[in-house]
Amino acid sequence: MELVFIGFGEAAFHIASGLRAEHDIQLGAYDAFKDDQKAGPLIVQRAAQAQVTLFQTLEQACATAQFIVCLTSASSALELARTILPLLKEGQHYLDMNSAAPTVKQAIEQLPRSAGVDYADIAVMGTVPGNDHRVPMLLAGSAARAFEKAFTPLGMRLTVLDAEPGAASAIKMLKSVVMKGLAQLFLESFVAANRFGVLDTLVASLGDSLDGKSVEQLANTFSARTLIHAKRRGTEMDDVVATLEALGVDASMSLATCERLKKLAERDWATLLGPHGSELDYRAAIAQLSTQP
Repeated sequence: MELVFIGFGEAAFHIASGLRAEHDIQLGAYDAFKDDQKAGPLIVQRAAQAQVTLFQTLEQACATAQFIVCLTSASSALELARTILPLLKEGQHYLDMNSAAPTVKQAIEQLPRSAGVDYADIAVMGTVPGNDHRVPMLLAGSAARAFEKAFTPLGMRLTVLDAEPGAASAIKMLKSVVMKGLAQLFLESFVAANRFGVLDTLVASLGDSLDGKSVEQLANTFSARTLIHAKRRGTEMDDVVATLEALGVDASMSLATCERLKKLAERDWATLLGPHGSELDYRAAIAQLSTQP
């Protein structure tokens, strides 16, 4: 058996289906709910459809597989690792693909296991349905290279990080800070614009500021200049918050921005960053910010 999934829900099913549709590969799975009256029939149906062998016990599932991929839930990731790692022997690789916190992935790395049993943290960086096994993934840990070598030729889009387990999941979670936060900023602004009857004009104006710019360009625009102009921008945000509240719009995101800007303004960033501070690239600006208490 080349790969066994621990947990055979939607994500595992789609990854397995993609692999089996294009390649003659032995896949297995164990799911604790396979005999459940409600969830079991779908698990069994999906396993048959994807031509995946369903094992009766964890021990059977882990007995001979080269790669054991845990894809259950963040809440069960650590406990499952505690159960599974002692079952593995030299040459087997354990990979946690759950959307768990970096601290969980780091805790798994510290669990005792036999010599020669490697482990990697995998972060799934897109939607699995529709992408199947080709969904982009980031990997960190001693098992990452072996997994990449085995499955990149099968069409999986794998990027190995030169980092310890937890780093891949950290990127996924920190990306959420921006993407999920950006969505909330849009909603807060759009509701207010709609009250004024200028929603489409606002979107067009945002396009003038953002369209055609790479993320790196935006990072360079935002980082150093935000630090240097924090005081003025914080004062401007007071008026933004007042405007939103007068409209009866939830101003939570703008309030947080205002508070953060005022906190940043407590330091003389213009002096700290130097005479050409506004021209610093984002790496240099963030390096300076990271050194401040």
